[in-house]
Amino acid sequence: MELSKAKLEIYEKNLQCLQEAVDELMRRMKGYDYSFRREITDRKGEFCPEKLHGLVEEMLSLWEEMLCAKRFIKKSWVKSYLRTRRELYGLYLYLVMRCSLYQNGYFCAQGSERKERTDFAFLLEQAKWFSRSWCITDGPDGSRQNEPHNGYDSHFGFHFYSPINHYLTFQEVNVGNLDDDWAMTPPYQRAENRLYSRTGRWEATDEPEEAGLPQDTDEPEEAGLPQDTDEPKEAGLPQDTDEPEEAGLPQDTEQPEEADGPDMDGEKLYDGVSDDDGSAWAYDPYDLEDDEFLSPLDMMDEEERAAWWEAEYEYQGKREERNWELLQIVLKFKGMDEYCSACRRFEELFKGAETEILRDFCQELEEIVNLYLSQREIAPLADTETAVDMYGRVCEGPLRQARIYGRGLQWNDL
Repeated sequence: MELSKAKLEIYEKNLQCLQEAVDELMRRMKGYDYSFRREITDRKGEFCPEKLHGLVEEMLSLWEEMLCAKRFIKKSWVKSYLRTRRELYGLYLYLVMRCSLYQNGYFCAQGSERKERTDFAFLLEQAKWFSRSWCITDGPDGSRQNEPHNGYDSHFGFHFYSPINHYLTFQEVNVGNLDDDWAMTPPYQRAENRLYSRTGRWEATDEPEEAGLPQDTDEPEEAGLPQDTDEPKEAGLPQDTDEPEEAGLPQDTEQPEEADGPDMDGEKLYDGVSDDDGSAWAYDPYDLEDDEFLSPLDMMDEEERAAWWEAEYEYQGKREERNWELLQIVLKFKGMDEYCSACRRFEELFKGAETEILRDFCQELEEIVNLYLSQREIAPLADTETAVDMYGRVCEGPLRQARIYGRGLQWNDL
């Protein structure tokens, strides 16, 4: 049976309607419609530090009250439980919400197409990405410490640390130098450049790096090497005797020069080569000027070289554009010192945090956010798996009715 163009258009419209329904359900389930922008900005839409600190304190206080309200938990235990968690989670909430106000800032700093959003679902998404990069490394003094696999700077919330430090040092921003010594984690300190383990099971061993290396032992050497013994030597080697030597080189004589092969001093290697006037010259491969070395561009034809330069100009243009946009964002950034101090304090707490704190990092942040949303009668956030399961339950009845209706249409057409 062939489908007409009109029926195909109807099917496309139906599929589009279903897609819109799914997207709307996902937004409702994950809290996309509720933004914290108004909670941390003034009437003019400008960032307000006091309101942001108040929002973070309110969220943490609600979580603390919920823990204290449980009958089987003692208040003394709650205080010890929250001693590190409260500050660590509060700093993370502050950093992510603080940076969410600057659109296109992550792209300018990191070159990634990730878009900033000011909803709580985005906050938890970044916490999940950050938690997945957690690993355990060996500190400079041999102790274990926590660290993100590729450093802090590439994660959302910390991506403005390097540009701000670079600007405070040089009064400019260069995206090509954002991973240098002005970053939170310089390249030589990042876990990706060192041995690391998520579970701490990988340990350095005392085994030699390569097999077959000679060992300091008292065993006699093998492989035909001479030994300090009185036994006669083997394999036709010359002996310290008065007898004539056998099949070997004569003693106390100079070895003859090799007759075959060119002279390796380079003077006679290219004899016979001459210029146009007939004068002979010798070629020295080490006697070259700097401009005589061929670059990759010299190996291209004119069309390839033109395409390469066009791509290079385009790259440099995009880089200059990123520099300019990032500089404008940094100039409008309020409270640079407070932001950088929060980044450094979070790094300090994260390095020394206990394993169970970082293991429950995402789960407890989700509890804090959902508790705050429930106080405002907003549906708590749910992850994608929960939303899909809920969607299946909601659509199970209509789908069954649609199948019955379809069978009925087929029966009527018979």
